[in-house]
Amino acid sequence: MFVPYYLQKAVIIIPANRNTQPLVAIIPNYRKMRFIITMGILSGILSLFGCEQKSDKSENFIQRAKQIEISQLAEELKLLEQNKTEFDFIGITSNGIDCIYFMKDAGKFQIDFEAMTDQQIPYIDKLETFATQNGFATQMTTYGNKPQYNAKEAPVLKIITNSNLEETAKIGQKIQREIFENKTETKFEVVP
Repeated sequence: MFVPYYLQKAVIIIPANRNTQPLVAIIPNYRKMRFIITMGILSGILSLFGCEQKSDKSENFIQRAKQIEISQLAEELKLLEQNKTEFDFIGITSNGIDCIYFMKDAGKFQIDFEAMTDQQIPYIDKLETFATQNGFATQMTTYGNKPQYNAKEAPVLKIITNSNLEETAKIGQKIQREIFENKTETKFEVVP
């Protein structure tokens, strides 16, 4: 049995006959071993449950996106309007495909749709038609993000609504219902 040197006690046995070599017996120090094993178990338990003080600035948690129903969109836009969001925009999505972003622009709101996957590309035309039918101008742009398909940059359709909070909430609800065919009870994640 291999026992690390710091856990061993060496015992020298000197034989009665001086013509033979002394024996060195290595006896494990079970008290030290038991102490080290106990400390290891204790530190494992403490690391699982934690013994440090948690603060509001603690980064030892997994942040989960807030979930809302589409009827709660106005409340999220109000937080955006009051600068109580992490960024100067928010997005909502139920499945990653139907992600629309609400941007603040000089006290008004605009709506963006960025095609990051090839499944989102057909929605650019649908949203452009929606905007035209509802009297909104559109603009194609990019934020320089690399999409998950063969293109240098992901295209972004900006729907220039110049709308206030209530109008923007209605437009967002209408887009989710008519373009992406989401229901009233569909759960959306609020994403930055």
